Amino acid sequence: MTMSTSPSDPSTEDNLPVLYALVWRANGDGPEFEERFQERIPRLMEWLRSLKASGALAACGGGAFENEGGGLTLLHAKSVEEAQAHSDRCPMNEIGTTEILLWDVFHADLRANVDWPES
Repeated sequence: MTMSTSPSDPSTEDNLPVLYALVWRANGDGPEFEERFQERIPRLMEWLRSLKASGALAACGGGAFENEGGGLTLLHAKSVEEAQAHSDRCPMNEIGTTEILLWDVFHADLRANVDWPES
């Protein structure tokens, strides 16, 4: 199986989806940062709803890295430039940084045909 993982051409020979991962890391902590974070939640939800409405949103979630908060948004995009344009509209970039990664998606058949011995 030959796959292209070039950021400018995210297609694959087997038509497996290729997504872009927007990995956001917070630039701060503490009560003042938490207030700034919470102030942006309504705009973050609006941004995510617009991504979903356009068909660009594949998945999203939040969490934390060892030393800071963070989040992950997986996007359907035709190019890294399109993913960057979506990322540029995220309000959380005002209080953090976003790295864009090419995210290959693989599907597996997790069934096994096994003849179990009778007990």
